[in-house]
Amino acid sequence: MTNNATIRSARREDVPLILALMKATATEQKVPHSVTATESDLLNTLHLDQANGTETMANGSPKNGEVFLIEAPEGEIAGMAIYFITYVAWKAKSGVCLEDLYVRPEYRCRGYARFLVQAVAKKGHELGCSRMEWFCFTDNQRALNFYHDIGAKDMDTMMLLRLDGDEMVKFANGS
Repeated sequence: MTNNATIRSARREDVPLILALMKATATEQKVPHSVTATESDLLNTLHLDQANGTETMANGSPKNGEVFLIEAPEGEIAGMAIYFITYVAWKAKSGVCLEDLYVRPEYRCRGYARFLVQAVAKKGHELGCSRMEWFCFTDNQRALNFYHDIGAKDMDTMMLLRLDGDEMVKFANGS
């Protein structure tokens, strides 16, 4: 039950709150050092005030992050879902990736996380996406239980691989 909560797209003035929620989720996952984004970074990379996919960053790259915020009936922002559009080569269609989901502890057990995930799924459906994907820390049992409850399947035939920062640059430069 969402108790008349509302979902809306993030606006420029929400950026400090978005960053605070990102830091809260990283702290909860015991990786607070992982958030290196700044308010300026978010202003430059997120679609804000309009989610139409046409904005670009100063370097010409497209802004690809989108944020839904959930507002509790009391008027406070209770949580967020950050997502972006992907490409599913084997289907030759777009996909949607849920990048970050967070509901403040005092607003949990009200159905807000489900409402946020549904909003992202609905957006993906409206855009003709063929699937929705996301990652979850393997030790976040509470989140995994929630995701399984909404019908998500583990992709145990795949493994997440990553080249971070310096490793990506070294590889890109042939080192």
